[in-house]
Amino acid sequence: MIPQLTNRLLSPPSGPGTVLPIANAADAAAAVLKADPLDLVLYMDEVWDSADVWAPNGYRAGPARSALFLSGLFAGYVPVTGPAWDHLLSSYVLENTRMVQIFARVVKEYRTGESLGVPSVATQRWLDTTEALLLGAWNPLPLWLSTSAVRSDPESVRRNAYWRMFGMDLSFGMDDNRPAGYAKAVAANTTFVRLFEELLYEVWQAMVNLRNVAGVNSADNDRIFAIAQELKYILRSRRQNAVLAREELAAATVLGWLNLTLDSNTSVVTDLKAQATSGGDRLRLVGERVGLPAHSKSTSLITMAQDLSILMRTIEADIVTGPEFAWVLYDTVAPGPSPIQPLGSYTRRVITEWSSAAGRDLKARKAPVDTQQRRPAALAR
Repeated sequence: MIPQLTNRLLSPPSGPGTVLPIANAADAAAAVLKADPLDLVLYMDEVWDSADVWAPNGYRAGPARSALFLSGLFAGYVPVTGPAWDHLLSSYVLENTRMVQIFARVVKEYRTGESLGVPSVATQRWLDTTEALLLGAWNPLPLWLSTSAVRSDPESVRRNAYWRMFGMDLSFGMDDNRPAGYAKAVAANTTFVRLFEELLYEVWQAMVNLRNVAGVNSADNDRIFAIAQELKYILRSRRQNAVLAREELAAATVLGWLNLTLDSNTSVVTDLKAQATSGGDRLRLVGERVGLPAHSKSTSLITMAQDLSILMRTIEADIVTGPEFAWVLYDTVAPGPSPIQPLGSYTRRVITEWSSAAGRDLKARKAPVDTQQRRPAALAR
């Protein structure tokens, strides 16, 4: 939601509302970072309403809530219909850097003492927004964190969603290093990692052989299609009736906000004396300031997050509808006239960075996984 908003600010507003003086990407990022927390909360609600995830059932915002979010600063930059936020897997890899726990500790230290120094005015605005987005301070719209009296801990909500969608836990426990406790659902996509890594292996083989005109060609479009279909089916099985959509938006917003914070030497990064040339290095330095180490592969995790979101949205959108469309996942130029944009450059980066973060060479086969053609549960007969 956050990167999509900063991109949208580069174009004129598509609806009535405030026209912001945005000249470039730096202006767009600055406008979001200094925005009133309530304006971001209201825009999130507008994004949720515009997505219309329960269509055609007509469950949209009522007149009171519509009037409220239309009063926000970003109301004119209306998103398109459909999920205008990053895929949950993108949030997972970003959270695996430990940035949420690290910045939660930053907020705590700044709010309870001066061990980190006196925050600048800009950083105090950042603290207000971070407490609202990350910790639910004065939040008038509970959609934001997907929490309630039943689910009071937003981190546990996200951990539950990651487990259900991908069968994966975060690589660390709680802030105090206790094992993470959360509701671990029985129905979970525990085969996701094996399938996904097998897809990346097959896509890499296709990339290697893309312009091969002599010798053995190990590209297998049939297998790429079969694995992509299997991934689509298992992910959609967890999304029946838009289940987990709210949790995905909440996670994308929180992680997008923190990732934008690390994207440059922002006020809080500067106040913490954590200036660096990459988000991963900035996070490492911030973690050192608050005594909580970031993931050793944070740079790889941050680098691939946006590309990973694009790849996963493409797979779930069922664009690869047959072996003849497998090129979408590995080519950089469409083989003929096509409205579909090939994802080769994105997927290549995912293969490289996922291999680095996971410590597994996805360019070499270990043992192929079995796939089976099946329908999502909602469509089974």
